[in-house]
Amino acid sequence: MTKAEIEKAVREIPLFSRLKDEQIIRLSARATVSSIPKKSTFFSEDSSSQGLHVLISGKVKLFKIAEDGKEQTIFVFGPGEPFCLCSVFSDGILPANMAALEDSEVLYISPQEYENMVREDPTILMSMMRVMSRRLKDAMNMIDSLSLKQVPSRLAAYFMSREKDGVVELDISHRELSKIIGITPEALSRTLKKMAAGGLLEVNGSEIRITDMKALELCGDGSCL
Repeated sequence: MTKAEIEKAVREIPLFSRLKDEQIIRLSARATVSSIPKKSTFFSEDSSSQGLHVLISGKVKLFKIAEDGKEQTIFVFGPGEPFCLCSVFSDGILPANMAALEDSEVLYISPQEYENMVREDPTILMSMMRVMSRRLKDAMNMIDSLSLKQVPSRLAAYFMSREKDGVVELDISHRELSKIIGITPEALSRTLKKMAAGGLLEVNGSEIRITDMKALELCGDGSCL
């Protein structure tokens, strides 16, 4: 990626939307971009990397592997989203693993350059704190769903957190969704069919259309029929 392409990418990242033009130019000149092939591991619990990482293109996932080898997907990140946030404020050691779901490109900014940006424009730090707060809330909701709720309630809660105008556009495969919910792909398929038969939703490929919002809300709260 050329410096001009990097600058264009930086200008399109919401986290940097309030930077002045000269800051954008300087940041772009000092940033680097790495490519991550699909299915390859970018970071792991055994590796570390300090600095700010922002996904420019593609899709990556944060996941843990249990002792029995079972994989639990924690977050899926898309273009424009910062990730590995602990590497910005700590020693960079990750509490989980990071892998690419698609061929992806990642923008990297060194700790020193990030610190300089924050000094010049504290709103960047506030933006980062908002992202971290949202991630913490999502993580707590996931813990609640996985530990306290049955499978239909987990799935309903997931859909409710991502619906827009009654529609959920799945940008991940059903296999990856099953890892987020903490079930097998077969159990996910059965649950979707059961919820569709119960009139809660319609499944059309990657599009989930909610047909009974009230019932799905109740299901997400643990009151599935």
